Amino acid sequence: MMAQQLMPAYRWFWPGKSPLPDALWVVATSAAAAQARDFLEALQARTPVGLLLLDDAPYAGPVPWLRMPRLGAVRIVRRLQPRRLVMLEDDPRARALAAACPERAVWINGASSDLLALGRVFVASTLQETQIGGGELMGDPLVAPIPAVTAPTTDFCARFGAVQAAGRWILYFAATTEGEEPLAYGAFLQIAAMSGGLLALAPADPARHEGIYREAIKYHLLTTRQRRLMTSEVPPKTRVYYIEDAPARQSMYDCADLIVVGGTFCGGAVDMGAALAAARPLVIGPHRQDPLVRAAVRARLVATCESEADLAGQCRSLLGDADARAQYAQAIRAWLREQPTARQRVLDALTD
Repeated sequence: MMAQQLMPAYRWFWPGKSPLPDALWVVATSAAAAQARDFLEALQARTPVGLLLLDDAPYAGPVPWLRMPRLGAVRIVRRLQPRRLVMLEDDPRARALAAACPERAVWINGASSDLLALGRVFVASTLQETQIGGGELMGDPLVAPIPAVTAPTTDFCARFGAVQAAGRWILYFAATTEGEEPLAYGAFLQIAAMSGGLLALAPADPARHEGIYREAIKYHLLTTRQRRLMTSEVPPKTRVYYIEDAPARQSMYDCADLIVVGGTFCGGAVDMGAALAAARPLVIGPHRQDPLVRAAVRARLVATCESEADLAGQCRSLLGDADARAQYAQAIRAWLREQPTARQRVLDALTD
């Protein structure tokens, strides 16, 4: 059911009592409010909640709402008389509101050290806490519970013993979508020109497997097909390990030094839950519609590429920096530990 606007714009200038007494007011754009719908419904189930929208885009969610005027942060706070201001976005007008009553402002997934002077700052990960120099570690309340990923039943990674003994890295392009395989080969060729490694490639759609393999011949890379080497050790001279079934695609997450998440460069479905569950360093592209991808970016758990051109450089940098890879992996593990109770913790803190 769509909630109604609490009062028209011109009534901001009339004296009067709060349109929603003793409420928590959530400050966000319409898009951010839509993405946080589950969280807002859970918050609304505990206490009166109003939504203060920062833009003019349509809103069709369940929370009563107002459009925020362009000016007059102090007047807005006096009119609303908020029990708390809950900021879902870092925006100049949100900052002005917080500055008017920092003792009532709470920033969800705060990502800037400047916010520490503008109220309580809830951060989603240890990396985020370190990078902004403070905050309260809560996990991300906007994320739904992450589904459990079945652990591999065999020691799949043992087959890469000879590769690892030779001191070579393993770069995994996982669950790639159409258009991403040429990116994988192109990035691999650039990186391998500087140091030796193996590319593990796993297209997500089985219907595309044979065609992609045939197309890959033009790259002149020694390729081992996973279905032809089901259990034996991968030869150390292999340049590409081509994965063709779902169990092997899943197991491969645990073997990689670095994972490029398929679907984030050319769009399509993203297997982000499996990628995070492996707690390996991850690289993602500019397509971030998937909720878990957005959450990982908010928490700074992943290395990001703003364009396809950034891919080879980002991978080369991480493959050459074992400490950075370990830091990412450690932060993901900590984030996964926090997430099961993150929403409950934040709801408790906001409604105490």
